[in-house]
Amino acid sequence: MNLVLRIAVYVPVLFLIAVVITGQHHATAAATLRAAVGRTGRWLWWSLLLVGGMLALELAFIGW
Repeated sequence: MNLVLRIAVYVPVLFLIAVVITGQHHATAAATLRAAVGRTGRWLWWSLLLVGGMLALELAFIGW
């Protein structure tokens, strides 16, 4: 349940940060939101890769 809560907070926060960043580069709200969704998706993908990499390092050096 704790993980679900963290993800439920993490994804909207990422999206809102992406809206602020992409809003500086786009003139319309539609373009900003389209770019923010794409950026949020990329950031989620990178988050999964980084967490997976940290887990792999933990298992390699510390063990199960």
